Amino acid sequence: MMIIKSRKRALACFLFLLLLTNFKITAQDGWYFTSSVQVNGGKYVFDSYNNLFSIYSNLRYQNGNIGITVSLPLIMSGNGSTSQTGGMMFQSDNSGTKATAMNNGLNIGIGDLYSYLDYKIISDYESGIDLFVNTQVKVPTAVTSMNIGTGKYDFGGSITLRKSLESFVGFVDLGYLNIGDPDSVIYKNPFTYGIGLGKFFNYGEYSLLLYYTGYTKIIEEYDAPKQLSLGMNYRASETIILTLISSKGFGNTSPDFTLSGGVRIKI
Repeated sequence: MMIIKSRKRALACFLFLLLLTNFKITAQDGWYFTSSVQVNGGKYVFDSYNNLFSIYSNLRYQNGNIGITVSLPLIMSGNGSTSQTGGMMFQSDNSGTKATAMNNGLNIGIGDLYSYLDYKIISDYESGIDLFVNTQVKVPTAVTSMNIGTGKYDFGGSITLRKSLESFVGFVDLGYLNIGDPDSVIYKNPFTYGIGLGKFFNYGEYSLLLYYTGYTKIIEEYDAPKQLSLGMNYRASETIILTLISSKGFGNTSPDFTLSGGVRIKI
């Protein structure tokens, strides 16, 4: 039996974090380092509760309209075989049974390496409209013997429309993912979507973003992953931004909760 396990950025948490920190308050060119921790949990369709803890290290380079990001997580999981794609977690092989979900012990290891590229193709100051083209590639660096990855490459793309109006900003994101199939299963390649609304306070010192995101079905027998997230930013200085994100999943393929916090530093 195959069980999808999804979380958030969001984007995952990571893609959602990029949305939060890609506002006008962070438009400077240069190098940025982001470190964040994330925990999520849920029963899904199992009898026992499953938790996943991740520590992300992200390096980003911004130059004009082009941004390049590389992300590598350290993952700690006690139950099941999971993988991440585009910010969603799902079962990475066909061992997703109740027996597997209830296994004892803790798996710790490096997750899959992600690279992202975003390019702003339209920026209209008068209308406040920006249009981005985004690409992502997953390199299977996760240790397959620890059951925290599929061992296959993923790739995808999306377009993001952003509209700014005084202290508000809105997002619409549409994309597509090609998920590499392990030997045990064939995934459906999902379309992705997201919509969000952000608000700045005190000239950008604080910001909030409410974001709803989801996929079409990855496996026909199970719900499509989707979740609602609320993110908060605090601009501690010209070079440091602190972020806290809380998310609620919907359906038995999404986690009951996701909580993450991080810091972004301009190098």
